[in-house]
Amino acid sequence: MRRFILLFCVFVSALLSHSANAQFPITVKDDRNKLVTINSAPNKVAAVSVFGADLLNALGMQAAGISTLNHQRSPYLGDQTQHMVDLGEIHETNLEVLTALKPDLTIGLRTYTEPFASKFEEIGPFLAYDLVTKADSDRAIRSATKALGKPAQGVELNQSFNTQLKRYASEPLKPQSVVFLWHWSDVPYAFFDHHFTVQMMHTLNAKNGVGTSPQPNLKKFDSAPISMESLLKLNPDVIISFKGEPGPFKSHPVWQQLKAVKNGRAYRVADHYVMPHGPIARSLILQELAHLFHPDKFSAPTTLIKEARATTMQFGEL
Repeated sequence: MRRFILLFCVFVSALLSHSANAQFPITVKDDRNKLVTINSAPNKVAAVSVFGADLLNALGMQAAGISTLNHQRSPYLGDQTQHMVDLGEIHETNLEVLTALKPDLTIGLRTYTEPFASKFEEIGPFLAYDLVTKADSDRAIRSATKALGKPAQGVELNQSFNTQLKRYASEPLKPQSVVFLWHWSDVPYAFFDHHFTVQMMHTLNAKNGVGTSPQPNLKKFDSAPISMESLLKLNPDVIISFKGEPGPFKSHPVWQQLKAVKNGRAYRVADHYVMPHGPIARSLILQELAHLFHPDKFSAPTTLIKEARATTMQFGEL
């Protein structure tokens, strides 16, 4: 297990040593508004999304199985994910593998599991969460730690992150303009203000050029396609981009006209930026963004492994 995860878990264990575990059976409500009863402390947990695996690590535990994104396991959690059973793509869980795993609890994303919820419930206790905003992250952490018999730890994890946010927000930071993109095939999508990673950017005095969603009543509508011409019109100071497929970004004449690209401030990031809701992910993202936006004030996080660090965007052939 990588050094940063060990250090994080040691810190959390020390911080929460006073907390007593809850008694089972425990009934919790997930984001389906469904009451789920867990009869005994889960020892084998499946994570259909990285959130569950992240949370378990923050508690000094380890998921038994984990889903993948673009057939890759999240690099920020380190080598430990190689010891977890591969449950298949996040949007298409291999239910045969999950059944064979026989988890005591499955923690998943509602978006990807809803069509097969009855199948998940047949396998064992199942919790599904809507994860878009910071409030979603806090709520899911409270709910899932309760299901794991560690409700006080969930409260403390949220309090610790809020303290971290306040510390950054109290700094006199130079305003920045930013656009956060994810690339599906050759189409860039831009995230709106309510996505959790963008909310963290706001804490660092970075303004999202795309702004608020045109349909604020639809929380899951967290991003939309953006044309290269629109991106050029915004011309942000910083560009943050996630691309699931390996290899460079597809070239386009606009890229080289953008201020962020000219100044070497267009960055490729790993998948925890689009799935930032676990306690480890959100802390690491906040630290790295602080460095990317304000390198004169904040150092790069040394606890983030090389494979998960932001790198300068590279462009391929047209």
